[in-house]
Amino acid sequence: MAVRAPAATRTFLFSDIEGSTRLLDSLGSNAYTAVLERQAEIMRAAIAAHGGREEGTEGDSFFVTFDSAIEAVEAAVEAQRALAAEPWPTGVEVNVRMGLHAGEASNSAAGLVGLDVNRAARIAAAAHGGQIVVSDAVNTLVTPLLREGVSLRGLGRHRLKDLREPQPLCQVVADGLRLEFPPLRSIDARPNNLPTQLTSFVGRDKELAEAGELLERNRLVTLTGPGGTGKTRLSLQVAANAAERYPDGVFFVPLETVREPALVESRIASAIGLAESGARSADVVLREWLAGKRVLLCLDNFEQVLGAGPVIADLLRDVEGLSALVTSRAALRVSGEQEYPVPGLPVPPDLASLSAMELANLPAEARVLDLEALSAYESVRLFIARATAVKPDFRVTNENAPAIAAITARLHGMPLPIELAAARVKLFSPDALRARLEDQLTLLSAGARDLPERQQTLRGAIAWSYDLLDEGHRLLLDRLSVFEGGADLAAAEAVCGPYAELGLDVVEGLVDLVDQSLVRSVETGGDPRFQMLETIRAFAAEKLAERGETPSQWARHAAWFLALAERIAPELAGDDQRARLDQLEVEHDNIRAALDRATAAGDARVAIGLAHAVWRFWQKRGHLYEARRRLDIIAAASWSRADPVLRARLLEALGGVCWWQADIRAMRPAYEEAVEIWRGLGDKRELANALYNYAFVFSVPDDPENPPEVLDPEGRGLAASNEALVLYREIGDERGEGNVLWGIGNAKYFSETDDAGVGEFRAALEKFRRVGDRTMEAWSLHMVGSALLRVGKRDESRPYLKEALEHFYLAGDAAGMTLLIDDLSAQALADEEPERAARLWGAGRALTKATGATLAAFTDTFYEAELRPNVRRTVDPADLERWSAEGAALRLDEAVAYALGVTVEELPEAAASHRD
Repeated sequence: MAVRAPAATRTFLFSDIEGSTRLLDSLGSNAYTAVLERQAEIMRAAIAAHGGREEGTEGDSFFVTFDSAIEAVEAAVEAQRALAAEPWPTGVEVNVRMGLHAGEASNSAAGLVGLDVNRAARIAAAAHGGQIVVSDAVNTLVTPLLREGVSLRGLGRHRLKDLREPQPLCQVVADGLRLEFPPLRSIDARPNNLPTQLTSFVGRDKELAEAGELLERNRLVTLTGPGGTGKTRLSLQVAANAAERYPDGVFFVPLETVREPALVESRIASAIGLAESGARSADVVLREWLAGKRVLLCLDNFEQVLGAGPVIADLLRDVEGLSALVTSRAALRVSGEQEYPVPGLPVPPDLASLSAMELANLPAEARVLDLEALSAYESVRLFIARATAVKPDFRVTNENAPAIAAITARLHGMPLPIELAAARVKLFSPDALRARLEDQLTLLSAGARDLPERQQTLRGAIAWSYDLLDEGHRLLLDRLSVFEGGADLAAAEAVCGPYAELGLDVVEGLVDLVDQSLVRSVETGGDPRFQMLETIRAFAAEKLAERGETPSQWARHAAWFLALAERIAPELAGDDQRARLDQLEVEHDNIRAALDRATAAGDARVAIGLAHAVWRFWQKRGHLYEARRRLDIIAAASWSRADPVLRARLLEALGGVCWWQADIRAMRPAYEEAVEIWRGLGDKRELANALYNYAFVFSVPDDPENPPEVLDPEGRGLAASNEALVLYREIGDERGEGNVLWGIGNAKYFSETDDAGVGEFRAALEKFRRVGDRTMEAWSLHMVGSALLRVGKRDESRPYLKEALEHFYLAGDAAGMTLLIDDLSAQALADEEPERAARLWGAGRALTKATGATLAAFTDTFYEAELRPNVRRTVDPADLERWSAEGAALRLDEAVAYALGVTVEELPEAAASHRD
């Protein structure tokens, strides 16, 4: 058997004609062929003059290698100069893009192969016609050697279509060559959230081309296959290759933690960066944003929510420019779907598994494994890449080649099992791996014949890795399966431990599981977070159930996240609330899982306790639609009435969500029942809080566009407020007093009294500052400013409104920022600045849709009626519409900075100016 020569360092050049298809259409076949041949002559002359070797040509493209990086650059410059000077037929422009990278490559039956070859090709794909783009490796090699008239200009760091970490790229600048070009065609040139990949994408050229062509012809393509086939990675690469066709964005939507079809549109909106819009469901918000746009959605792990297939079909019908690339273990079975079954990677023949007769029937050259031929198989290349990542000195040799071939063949080319097997080369030789894998595959395939063959293989690969663990590591892995979306170290220790049960330290055990590729460690906010692929998590969950531990582990999980949520809840009003909101966002899937399990089990303590603890998070971060749905379900359940204290807590949360959705009719019975419960229990503090909440029922109209002449003719709201104030004073609760004063001011504000509640808001502000309640301090600043503006004191109102906006920005309170931007739009109207007012109004309306803060409609209705007609009479409506659209296009940070009159760069310091 021939041994492959070691990889050599070379410089790779890729080139092709930009717009070659359009050129063919415009010239016709004969004229195009002549142009193509002349281009090839020019390229080959430059290549030959500088010692290049053609490794491949296809159509108008070239793949060339050079032993010298400087020769490669000079060949590219010479070719571009000659192409620019060529007298092409009239009206014809031949623009050739070129990309260069230096690195290693190995010879195989398929030609030169290696990650550096792929990178050079992707650099060329990012360039424009007439442009030469080089990697940092080439830059380093050639900079000291460049001739006069040739230089390199940095283009910054770019993420290429391989989705790896951003890499620095440079443009070759030379006399006689075009200097200016549009931005590179890198992935991040267009909106996207495609995750950066930490490992290389190996092979799949055939599948990439086929799936990419299907996506060009169909708006719904589903990549199907069992877990472990590499559907997700393939979909990401197909999406990256197609990104240029979707100028408005390519968005990856992970669904592995979603269990309810009703949440799919909400998860899509979240991936795009949209928040649910209060009383309006996610589908409305999503359709409004997608209208008129060209967008690709990558919906990953759809098999858990197949019931949402018709939802995706309806969305595609409603939005003409939308396409969807789906990964699922089963097809969606909806009209317009094009299914693409994802096969395993091509595998070499497993000679050891063949009978003597089968071997004898093979051609002579096929009876032995040639290393060059072996490396042409994508499954083998994947095994080598992952094995080398964990053991850098790993090499394929004559001795271990048969074992590697057998491993990849018996795993049917499935990427996940191959990666799991390759991760073990630190401990076992390929021969030892093959023996262990062989035994496990035989065992499992004999026991689960009702499953598809490849799924048997996947189960075998996972079970094989699982059984190599000692009992403590197995138990740790099983217990980790109760987490949705991963776990931080503290949660893992609390839920999966203790040492006495596992027989090992949780931290050390997690590190070991990460090393074995059974758990992934990702960094979140500077701290490690531990996650499992869904297929492995499902396997571990089955093992947990076999142990009979699922109920007890669910209980531990629920207890941890209930305690976490209850510990964080009081901090959502303090200086550190942005960090605490971020923390809850990270743990949202775990909180959802605990809520789902508790609601299904009728566990009122957990279900209501969690919902009550996180409803402010739902409000501040724009999850109001989900909050309302969950709270309504719990409130309708008979078990939610068993404990009056829990019932009252639930109603407080439900009423609060209804308030922020501006659903006053639904808010009233929730708050009324809470008052009755607390009055019956005789708890003064809780009764005071319930009365404070209940007073808001009478402070605003049910319908702000058609308010009654008198909001509260019987004075029930004021009576509730006064009773609450007395109770708070009896128990010495200054924060409670501030709340009631704020509520009374709010009632006066909407009742159009002479002072609009300014006095009460000022008094509340003083109390909240004394007790350190940052959230209510901000809301008091907001209402002092709004009330002053309403009574015509615009110079006094402005600083209050700006300081309130600064508070909300520092807190990360999107709902608060939305209302303040709306207020400052009204301030600009009062200041006779229609352009500024219209931009802020547009920003406010867009943010209202995003955050779900429908409550803004109350104040906006007043400003719309009182102030905007004056503007419309004096300003061209077309200008107003344009300015509003410009405001709606602002990002949140941009809108806040514009409202405060600072740049985005100045915003953090400006916002902190009033912080003690």
